[in-house]
Amino acid sequence: MQYHVLLTLDLPGATSSDREKFYEYLSTKLWAKIDNLTTAWRCSFNEGVPVFNAIEECKQDLSAAANHAGITRYNAAIHAGQSAPTII
Repeated sequence: MQYHVLLTLDLPGATSSDREKFYEYLSTKLWAKIDNLTTAWRCSFNEGVPVFNAIEECKQDLSAAANHAGITRYNAAIHAGQSAPTII
């Protein structure tokens, strides 16, 4: 089954340049920023990818984005489910 992931994220102490680099990296990994929500992102995984693997890949993307941007601390919440996030 396909999984949709909702990510919310905080980059305490990051400069605007750091944030831009972090966000650019996420975009290269097929994350899409949710319009009008400051720190919310979404992505999806094809059928056949177990939810555990999807979440692990999300964690790896966050770690790599932080390394790319020179960010040493971030906070995030990830939710993976069968339905896409409802944006209102």
